[in-house]
Amino acid sequence: MTERRVRFTATARRHVDREQAYWLEHRDYPDIFRTELESAIRILTFLPGVGSVYSRTPVVGLRRLYLEKVACHVYYTFDDSQVIVRAVWGARRERGPTLR
Repeated sequence: MTERRVRFTATARRHVDREQAYWLEHRDYPDIFRTELESAIRILTFLPGVGSVYSRTPVVGLRRLYLEKVACHVYYTFDDSQVIVRAVWGARRERGPTLR
């Protein structure tokens, strides 16, 4: 099994900062977002095909992984050496993120 490097785009980093700030300020379990995201990243380093294909975007090969406890999707692409997290987006929204 190959371990891939994970990197975040600037857009994804902004999304993570926004979600983290929200969870810290408004929820009884402020660490849950960070914990869920770290767990998802560990999974994606070894099993990036685990997420479902997301075809409502021009980004070829975009997939998403649902974070159940925080109701967010991690949107990403991958190849043999890396996983690129492109967005972290609330699943309750009526649309996905705008990505190029």
